[in-house]
Amino acid sequence: MRKGENGSMDAFRSGTATKADWNNINTVVRLAESMAGAGIGPDVMVHVKIAEMHLLDAQERFVRLGKMGSTALGLQSFQDIIEYHDLQRTSVARSVYEKHIKRVTDMVRSRSSKIKFL
Repeated sequence: MRKGENGSMDAFRSGTATKADWNNINTVVRLAESMAGAGIGPDVMVHVKIAEMHLLDAQERFVRLGKMGSTALGLQSFQDIIEYHDLQRTSVARSVYEKHIKRVTDMVRSRSSKIKFL
């Protein structure tokens, strides 16, 4: 997972991000949010909200210009959320982490109103 996250970050940095890259970062944000809601690193919620704001900004830019990218602040927020989430996932048993992956995956499949989509 970390390799995909880093690849998406590189794509955002270079201005060549795709919808898949946006979805990768969004998934990290959703997983961090899910785990924080369960009491695993609840202090990440501030960073979740900041990253959400920058994802929406990137989405609007994509609609306007047809290119996916982010500002320096957006890139920093994505990097922060990836680092916080890395701490979250290494702080729990694999089974706990898989439970959150399943929860977020189910929310994506059902097109939950709690999740932003590109």
